[in-house]
Amino acid sequence: MSQIRVGFVGAGNVTKLHLEGISRHPDRAKVVAFCDPDESNIKARMEAFGECDAYSNLDDMISKAEIDVAIACTPTSIRRPIVLPLIEAKIPTLCEKPFTDNYDDAALIEKAAREAGVPVAVNQNFRRNFPFYIAREILAKGELGRPLHIAQCVNGMRTDKGWRLDCKRYVMSVMSIHWFDGYRWMLQDEAETVYCRGINSPATQGGEDTAISAVLTFCGGTVVSLTESFSSFTRQRGCTLDCEKGGLVLNQSGLTEIRSGADPIEHKNPLDRPDGSFILLEDLWKASQEGREPETSVSDNINNIRILEAAYRSWNEERVVRLEELQ
Repeated sequence: MSQIRVGFVGAGNVTKLHLEGISRHPDRAKVVAFCDPDESNIKARMEAFGECDAYSNLDDMISKAEIDVAIACTPTSIRRPIVLPLIEAKIPTLCEKPFTDNYDDAALIEKAAREAGVPVAVNQNFRRNFPFYIAREILAKGELGRPLHIAQCVNGMRTDKGWRLDCKRYVMSVMSIHWFDGYRWMLQDEAETVYCRGINSPATQGGEDTAISAVLTFCGGTVVSLTESFSSFTRQRGCTLDCEKGGLVLNQSGLTEIRSGADPIEHKNPLDRPDGSFILLEDLWKASQEGREPETSVSDNINNIRILEAAYRSWNEERVVRLEELQ
């Protein structure tokens, strides 16, 4: 396969993980263009990763740059006016997550991509950088029986700056969306109901939700309990999955497979965020050549936005929300 020619729309900090992933595979991909109205962002990226074409206007990049794939790293609040022109120009695009702030914009982008036949994917790199992919393979074998209950706690103190501080939606939009996607992909199942409560703590600056607790039920019967905080003075992390005949303990470095009457089995995860991002970039390009949907297509990832929207609706309306309400 020839090198994938990549153009970035947005050259802020999040681009660094993509650039690191691409730099590890110089024979398979190269960056040929940046587009950002802030010249200092482009200058910083070029100083670290090398010179390429620079544009301050998206229309100029679309018309002049020779790119195979675009990576959209803009704030989510302007994602729609960025992604729709790329779809119109027939450019396969990898969006940072979440690919929109709300379900209505997500549905509009998904419909545009589907009708134009242009693959648009979402950088859900936690599928690889967290060992969801290993758990998925283990569960698919069926030896642990039916997955019953996932319990996850991700508490810590986070300090953001820039555009994120102007966003109303915070912890779930920034991080919980990764876990929602990971549960769906690991279980190969879709959520059925969501119940969520949250708080806004003065301990950190951010949106309305600085900490949340959510309970999800899946169509296959699995129940998920997620607690996540950007405003906790105690750093606590853990994720367990209980099945009928055993269980899994997951963390960033890998997972432990536990079965009754047997020694635990350790599975190491050698992949990090740049690896996970590059895997999805390459899959997007292959999908565009093979005429198929990419692994993390917007048609798939709209189900993550549906969970996100349902969780915020549940919190605001103080009730259980069924995912079928968001169609």
